[in-house]
Amino acid sequence: MNFFNKFGDIILKVFSFVGMLILAIPKIPEKLRSIKTDDFKSKVDTDNIKENINRIRDNTKIEERVSKITTKKGESEEPLEIPKDIEELSKQMDGSEDTIFISGSFNYKEKENTILRLQILSGAFIIFSILYIFNFIAGIIYGILGILTVGYVVYLLYKRIKLMYSNDFPAYRDFFLMYIVIGLVLVVVGTNSTFVNAFSFQFFPSLTVLIFALILVAAVFLIFRIRYYRNYTYGEVVEAGKNVAYVKIEYDIRSNVKPDIYMVENSIGAVEGDFVKVKLEEKFMNLTGNKPTNIIEKVKTKF
Repeated sequence: MNFFNKFGDIILKVFSFVGMLILAIPKIPEKLRSIKTDDFKSKVDTDNIKENINRIRDNTKIEERVSKITTKKGESEEPLEIPKDIEELSKQMDGSEDTIFISGSFNYKEKENTILRLQILSGAFIIFSILYIFNFIAGIIYGILGILTVGYVVYLLYKRIKLMYSNDFPAYRDFFLMYIVIGLVLVVVGTNSTFVNAFSFQFFPSLTVLIFALILVAAVFLIFRIRYYRNYTYGEVVEAGKNVAYVKIEYDIRSNVKPDIYMVENSIGAVEGDFVKVKLEEKFMNLTGNKPTNIIEKVKTKF
């Protein structure tokens, strides 16, 4: 209770401060007009200031120095030579409309935390929808929670995921937005008494909504797998031997691989620091994620 009391006091202080500012705004012009500029001017000795400025200018001879600098600059100024590789790169960037400038790189932890947030938010939205259907929360509360959740999901997708996984962004976008759609469909169906009564169970009619939710989740999983799934992923070799290598792999939603360091077969002679393409041991409906088995090939650039 002490925490909520302190929190309430802070809110009251903030609103009181804002109110004081609003009430003080109309009085600002009157206070400005009441200031006597003549008294202020009388206190400032302008003649004395001008004499000091002229004395400093004569002693330092600043005007002569400035004139010499400008004449030398005009005589010796030459165009800078730009290296050919930088010039070609700048031309390519100017001519490309799809060039994306990233202010900074994201590390392993930042990517993992962002994915975890999206998973929690998308799951929370479905839970909010089910709670609203069963009248555990009011409609206005569901609306506020829904707007905040969906807004944060969209923000993370377009401000973080789009920079972290630019090549696979459509897969991440569709995956998490489809779960938002599931929550909305559940609300539409669950609040429709005709549908619930038509497909309800005799002893437990409310179970219809939960069964329908499971069906929608399975349908989303199958649609995503058909459209985006791939049986390989990418990683970086952190340690290499003759026949095996340890490869660091980040979260990959398209191949259902969990972030970790995996020991895989190294039949192509990859060395430490190489970026490689890795084959997976496929398992349908594997909740623990697919397991990388062997390196297929090296890739020239970072994925």
